[in-house]
Amino acid sequence: MKKVLFMLLAMFLMASCTSMLPKQFTALADKVEKNGASFSKEQWDKASEKFNDLVEQYNQNIDKFNADQKKEINSAIGRFQAASIKAGLGEVGKSIEGVLEGAKGFLEGLGGDKEE
Repeated sequence: MKKVLFMLLAMFLMASCTSMLPKQFTALADKVEKNGASFSKEQWDKASEKFNDLVEQYNQNIDKFNADQKKEINSAIGRFQAASIKAGLGEVGKSIEGVLEGAKGFLEGLGGDKEE
């Protein structure tokens, strides 16, 4: 009897975890879309770690999700990745601006003082 109860409990827990996974993906995607541009490196590392954990859970239980759940998860994955790329491009843009300013100063230095 104990084995049967344990198995039922285990099955219930697995079912509840898989039913929560789409909502976890959606919540994470919402968070990075809304705040990702202002995330620090540590916040991005934490969000990426959470994302990777969710993807691993999804891959392990992919056959337990219905078509609507898979659609929600895949949409959230795409939104997370787009927000990640967008935030990365923002950082690249800031870096390029810094390089251009440095190059401008360098070129001005090479040109010297034109009044001489």
